[in-house]
Amino acid sequence: MFKVGFELDSATALLQLDDIERRQIPFAQVLTATRLAQRVKKGVLPVMKARLDRPTPTTLNSLFTKAATMSGKPAEVYFKDSWASGIPADVYLQQAVTGGLRPHKRFEKALIARGVMQANEYAVPTAPFMNQYGNVSRGTMTKILSGMGAASLRAGYQANATNSRRSKAKGNAHRYFSAEVDGTRGVWERVSMGMGDAVRPVFVFSASAPRYRTIFPFFKIGENIVKANRLAEFAQAFADAKATAR
Repeated sequence: MFKVGFELDSATALLQLDDIERRQIPFAQVLTATRLAQRVKKGVLPVMKARLDRPTPTTLNSLFTKAATMSGKPAEVYFKDSWASGIPADVYLQQAVTGGLRPHKRFEKALIARGVMQANEYAVPTAPFMNQYGNVSRGTMTKILSGMGAASLRAGYQANATNSRRSKAKGNAHRYFSAEVDGTRGVWERVSMGMGDAVRPVFVFSASAPRYRTIFPFFKIGENIVKANRLAEFAQAFADAKATAR
């Protein structure tokens, strides 16, 4: 979360104002902070598009602003911290903003809890299963967890494959399995061929956490935008406040 406030740098300037103008100062400060936050959001979005690897529409739409208040709360620019499902943007963008090691994703935590993966392993997707944004679809991950009996640990309800006719018809328990094949541990998919089944990896298990460098310095970008525009925004906000004064 990036916070934006505004205070006058010099009290000397207040001495040159009449009473009506002085009364507009607090409102002008709130308006300035709010407009600066809106500027930060507008300036950050093209950087996200340029520097993040194929950001999804959900990621690009996750940036919000909150107005400053007359009670003293600064304006805010922040990433939405919860969605109906999936990982919130303020979590998965942390590595792009600050760099460092990637924590386990919810999918990986479910596999670890089930005993499919070890606690120090990470699931790395293979190219055939990645979509245009470089991710494995949520539907595929749900099928994998269901087939391995880990879906209930992820979704909070009984979504695992069973011996029922309906579950067998879906085929997730047969289609996906975890094993070491030719020295590679991971999640594999069975593919029915004319001469029998073939297998291909969906996720490969790695013993080292992916490390990210800082590619999206969100806070530095915000600071630069505020510094470059604060005086101009205050001048306009003060003019607007005076024009609407009662």
